[in-house]
Amino acid sequence: MNFFSKMERKIGRFAIPHLPIILTGCFVAAYIFYFFFPDFYVKLLLNPYAIVEQHQYWRLISWIFTMPFELSDTLSYLLVPIAIYFYFYIGHSLEAIWGKFMLNCYVFGEIILTDIAVVVACLIKGGDASFLSVVDAVSGWLPTTRYMLLSMLLAMSVVFSNTEIRYAFVIPMKMKWLAVIDGVFMLYEFIRYDSMYRRIIIICCVVTFLIFFFINRGRNGRSLKQIRRARQFKKAYNEGLRNREREAAERSGDGEFEEPSYGRGKIITMRPAGKNPIHRCAVCGRTEQDDPDLEFRYCSKCAGNYEYCSDHLYTHVHVEEE
Repeated sequence: MNFFSKMERKIGRFAIPHLPIILTGCFVAAYIFYFFFPDFYVKLLLNPYAIVEQHQYWRLISWIFTMPFELSDTLSYLLVPIAIYFYFYIGHSLEAIWGKFMLNCYVFGEIILTDIAVVVACLIKGGDASFLSVVDAVSGWLPTTRYMLLSMLLAMSVVFSNTEIRYAFVIPMKMKWLAVIDGVFMLYEFIRYDSMYRRIIIICCVVTFLIFFFINRGRNGRSLKQIRRARQFKKAYNEGLRNREREAAERSGDGEFEEPSYGRGKIITMRPAGKNPIHRCAVCGRTEQDDPDLEFRYCSKCAGNYEYCSDHLYTHVHVEEE
């Protein structure tokens, strides 16, 4: 964990923000390529034989633009957009809890691990095209991106294990049970399909999940209910603060009320009477002398020693090194 924290401080600024949105755009583009440019789409597939023997190295990255779910019947045309949105929600939640650097490591780590595994397997087999199970990997559909999304679902089940969702919009189900179903489904496909490359991809997504599971032990974020309660508390606190300011203005007799400038990104200077304060929020400038109930914490993601109050610890913009 210390290693990743140090890496995040050094190269975290190079992490791609809003990665779930980018992945969703890649999947939408994949369906466009599949329907309107089928010849071009075939050149995007993860084909180990083409990579090793024909030196088509772009396939190591281009398989991100392949379909995660197959469109086989009329019902799938309705369910696929819902599934893609669901996995976008999963990626967005992981990014909110882990941060963009950790999510980047998870996604690109699985991509690199998958590429290395399939290329090494192809080299061991000597680039035998007949071994690739032609229908599955050469000219057909190898659902590499689908297994990557299933791996993210496993991670989501650990971070938000008790979060309840509506499966098929009807059946209430906790994320941990959905992960069990996910694991059983992957095991079923691992046994059913006689394709070494499909099995390798399944193993890679499980290994990626296990690696980040051990890395993020104890770092799992708050549940969605806790996040919602925190937002409600912050809203109620701000409203109570405005009411106290209004009552103080009315008692003073001037009848004027000035909105407190405790918003995000606004820095004010407060000079309390008496001795110097020990803690001061880098966003709103409040100290323990302004409100004895305030709690202050340092942010490990900011470059430098910046201290924030409980209202701005999770909402401030991280300070990066210049």
